[in-house]
Amino acid sequence: MSGIYTPIRAAVSSSGSLDEARQRPLSIITQQALDESVGSRDSDSPGLEGHINKPAEITEEGLRKEIGLFSASSIIVGQVVGSGIFSTPASVALLCGTPYMALILWLISGVVSLGGALGSAELGTMFPQNGGMIRYLAHAYRRPRALVATIMAYSVTFFCRPAAIAANVAIFAQYFFYAAGRRDFIESRDYLLRAIGAVAMTLLMVLNMVSVRWSLRLLNAFAVIKIITLLIVSFTGFLLMVGAIERTPGTNWSRGFSGTRLDAQSFASAMTRLFWSWEGWSNVGYVVGEVKNVKRNLPLSLGLAMSTLAVLYIFANVAYFSVIPLEDIDNGTLLAAQFMNKIFGKVMGQVILPVCIGLSILGVVMSELFGGGRLMYTAGKTGFVPYGAMLGEIHPRFGTPIYAMTIIWALSLVFLFAPPPGEAFDLLVDLVQEGMWYFYALTAFGVIILRRRLPHYPLRRFRSSLILAFLFGALSFALGLLQFYPPADISGKETRAVPYYLAPLLGVIFMALCAIPWYLRMWRYANRTGVQLLSWINDEEQEVMQMTDDDIRLLGN
Repeated sequence: MSGIYTPIRAAVSSSGSLDEARQRPLSIITQQALDESVGSRDSDSPGLEGHINKPAEITEEGLRKEIGLFSASSIIVGQVVGSGIFSTPASVALLCGTPYMALILWLISGVVSLGGALGSAELGTMFPQNGGMIRYLAHAYRRPRALVATIMAYSVTFFCRPAAIAANVAIFAQYFFYAAGRRDFIESRDYLLRAIGAVAMTLLMVLNMVSVRWSLRLLNAFAVIKIITLLIVSFTGFLLMVGAIERTPGTNWSRGFSGTRLDAQSFASAMTRLFWSWEGWSNVGYVVGEVKNVKRNLPLSLGLAMSTLAVLYIFANVAYFSVIPLEDIDNGTLLAAQFMNKIFGKVMGQVILPVCIGLSILGVVMSELFGGGRLMYTAGKTGFVPYGAMLGEIHPRFGTPIYAMTIIWALSLVFLFAPPPGEAFDLLVDLVQEGMWYFYALTAFGVIILRRRLPHYPLRRFRSSLILAFLFGALSFALGLLQFYPPADISGKETRAVPYYLAPLLGVIFMALCAIPWYLRMWRYANRTGVQLLSWINDEEQEVMQMTDDDIRLLGN
């Protein structure tokens, strides 16, 4: 076995330092890893040890395998659950015309999204290193010179991820001012909110840099807050459904499907909102190189997280529309806040819930920073962007890619403060969403391509449904195109001055411009210097194809 997939376990007592271990023959290292793994425990609580006090496993790249099942699930929940489920059901129901049709669309979008997530799990077990879709696309679409993966590497690491971080940190403080009764700050202190967001983002980034364990602990805490908040809403919905709590008189459920309107505009607008409410499960793929026991924990975390959220989302919708008639929905207020006001009183709806949502959004930022640093790290390590030696460097003490994380932090600050208030910043938020649909589609189709090209790949320890992968890919591609379709009007929502087609158009133009650095890097630079920037793709596949069963067991993931 070569060093690509070789795990190293931190040395204990007589084993010497990690640097010394790296200089030994790999056969000795892997045998030592096997010996030390006997009796070890796959602990899911970073920093909490079992009866055998073992340090975290360290990969050949120097990253520590700290992420267990619960933390992997927390990374998924942390990215998926933001403010969407507390507001999106209102617009979806208004677009559909009836809560029954809205529930059906929530269920369909959840099942299809689960198919996409499990397809990503299959690819993650095949290529168990950090990078997620960047790495998967490089293997699935190798010609011409990894064009697809390169475009994603540039567009996501230098634009989509830092812009998404900026968009979230800019709004999280709004919920705390709302809870404090200072709505005037939300309307008039735009740059104050951004400054608070910048401070919060900086503190979270410092934590991400200096401690993987404490970063995971905080991610876990944010995930618990999100789940508890959703459980309160969802369990109330269950009690309403079985009659344990008296429903508010209304016509939501008694009308059945009468009044359903699902024209092309309404369907396109509803599905766009729905799929973005499920988006975020791909984040765990960016850190898969730090997940313990990948063949078990990656598919299980994706399946558990997405299935649990699907149940909670459905019951949350039941709760909302068992209490609030469609005609009483106030699109100027969070649907969840309206619900809490009616069931639990104004303190829950106007104070506690906004604080929980603010913390939920902060959890999204934490998850984006954690995965974003690994994205930038992979983009440099794999040669897609220049200065790979620096970007791919792991701090010897902290075990984190601090240079890559610093660049993500700096870019996020630029996107946070550069756009002026109003339509320009809203356009930035929309732009973040546009290109990702095409990358999701290509990744889903990549599952099918690699199943045909590498049918007996030894590290494929999990097989997803190709039917669901195809459906997810087709729908994702369609959603990318639907951004150019005129959106449906929603009662109570103001029409933006910016043309609806501007954001998707700029997104496509930006992705096309990413072909310029691809040409300069993969053709001009590579041809001039003779450097084989993409040889690692074939090397990874060939090494795995030559593995024996003992090698795979020894790998331990």
